[in-house]
Parts: sequence; C-alpha cells; structure tokens
Amino acid sequence: MSERKVGENFDSDEANSIFDKLKNVEGKIKPKREGKFDNITYLMQEAKSLENSGKLDEAIKLYNEVLLILPDSSKAYDALANIYRKQDDTESEKDILKKAISNCSKNDDFKSRLDEIS
Repeated sequence: MSERKVGENFDSDEANSIFDKLKNVEGKIKPKREGKFDNITYLMQEAKSLENSGKLDEAIKLYNEVLLILPDSSKAYDALANIYRKQDDTESEKDILKKAISNCSKNDDFKSRLDEIS
C-alpha cells in the first residue's frame, strides 16, 4: 500500500462529487439567509402561477416551502387555506388556519375563518 501525501493522489472530480452530495443532504445544511426575501418572492409567484393553472398540489408544496423559510407568512397561510377550501378539504383548512393563528401576529382574520368552518 502506497502512502498518500498531501497534494498528491487528489481527484478534484471525486472531491466535488462528495461535496455536492453532502451539500444536498436534506436537513443537514440550513438555507442561506442572503437573499431570503428574494427567494420567498420567487416561491410565492411560482406557487400563485401553479395555483392559477390548476396545479394545486404543486402550489401547496411551494407555499409550504415559503413557510419553512418564513413561518409567519400570512400570505402563504391564506393561500393554503384558500386552496384547501377549493378542494373541499375542511380538515386541512382547519389545520392550516390553526397554524396561522399560532404563528402570525395579525391573526384575527384567521380566527374568524376558523370560527366559520368549525
């Protein structure tokens, strides 16, 4: 077995591949804070576009991504509640309204909506 010395036997492609795998491990690396609001704006626009084209399940995923980044986004909660209402999914609508009430400081509208369907 030959000895490995620093700077020798280095395969940059293999190292980059390993780094990419580590970088993409879900839940291991926190999202970058830089440009956080740009990313949220993009996600919200994409989700709204999907919602408008009837791709509600895909829109739900994106709105949930927004909530992972910004858990007090009343716009994302509102959009999710509206989608669940369109789908006649009362239980999911109630669940999302309860989360909105606990996570958003301005939650009177969410309380009223929850009271209406309870």
